[in-house]
Amino acid sequence: MKIIKSQRTKKEKRTIISIIVVIALVIGVVATSIYLNADKPAAVNGTIEIQRDGEVINPEIAAPINDYFNKTFEATANLQTVDMSELFYDPTGENAVLNQSALDYLIQLRLKQSNDLKMINYQYQLNVLALNEVDEAVEVELLENYTVNFAFVPEVDSVTSGIRHHFWLIKKGDTYKIAEHLQDEDSFNLVQDAIGAQPGQSTAVIEELLGKSTAAVDELATAKQAFNTGERPAAQAFTGNPYQPEAAVNYAMTWVDPEKTLRNLAQFGVYDDVGGNCNNYISQCLNAGGIPMDIFGDEFTQWKWYSDELNLDEIESGRSPAWAGVNEFYLYARENTGYGLSAVVDENVYSGAVGDILQFGYDNQWLHSVIITQVIKDQDGKVVDYLINSNTTDRISYPASAYGYPQQRLIKILGWNDLEITLSE
Repeated sequence: MKIIKSQRTKKEKRTIISIIVVIALVIGVVATSIYLNADKPAAVNGTIEIQRDGEVINPEIAAPINDYFNKTFEATANLQTVDMSELFYDPTGENAVLNQSALDYLIQLRLKQSNDLKMINYQYQLNVLALNEVDEAVEVELLENYTVNFAFVPEVDSVTSGIRHHFWLIKKGDTYKIAEHLQDEDSFNLVQDAIGAQPGQSTAVIEELLGKSTAAVDELATAKQAFNTGERPAAQAFTGNPYQPEAAVNYAMTWVDPEKTLRNLAQFGVYDDVGGNCNNYISQCLNAGGIPMDIFGDEFTQWKWYSDELNLDEIESGRSPAWAGVNEFYLYARENTGYGLSAVVDENVYSGAVGDILQFGYDNQWLHSVIITQVIKDQDGKVVDYLINSNTTDRISYPASAYGYPQQRLIKILGWNDLEITLSE
């Protein structure tokens, strides 16, 4: 494996660039890491080299991919957009517009937040899963992992791993250009779905998206101010047995990784390819925190996993919708009053604690569940933000305010009730 060293400042870490690629059916790996100071203009001197059997093959293939990531990280680090169109075979085509719109949306949304979401440092890695060359066309599938330090919490390494990218490249003159690029990541998917619903209206769509997102961010700011300046009554609900949030967070930290996708397949199913693994992951965390599976009641009052099959008829068979579904779990947390989880919903979103569940959405469509791993407070003890862990996209110690989904709602986990206590009430 070839290792390339580049010059660094005293504050920077040594960058290691290593790539292995095997064509067609054999999995290849491309890795590139860049660590820089965002106080300076975001410039990079790293490159991707694609290797086969130790020999570099056609670095022109790597060039547009490398440029794509350099430009997007430069823009999001400084929260200043850059022109992506020159990287695309058709600079004004639908896919070029989609990628530019997704970048601009995320930058504008982060600028609306009260926290400073510029990046002081970042480091990223690309792992190629497949590379196929046919004449002058190339198809590249890869996974992206990155670690960033946001300006408002510079000491926190916020990690994202396992973002899947798909590039199609075409030769244009002496260089390759991006014919199409897609990625499976929350804010990109949000923009893609919005533009796809109104083809040819990308400018109006993004304006509408930003308008609704800005309104949601303003609502969160109001909720934060109300919580930090008002009384903070404790949530009231009957709870026979305590929740163990430390155990839940320990589990949450165990089943994520900065450089690879981890799933607890030995005990639970995986739903990345069927709507996402996020709620399956947080259900596992809660179960590890002492909340028992709930096998009683109907589809709104069961919370269980015994196999991938959806099954409510048999007590210890199948799973319930609430185990892996975002909205279904919210309904279970809200409606369950008997055996199992004791929780309250729709409290002030900033009244959460470590081990509570946060859900993200857009336009009242709730799309993602995460677990709170740390409450960030200022020197006066006022809540600033949460750090969260999640699956699909996998994140570790990631600020809630940096998400591309603008809405948030809180599910406070109080504990659980056993059958005997419930029946005697």
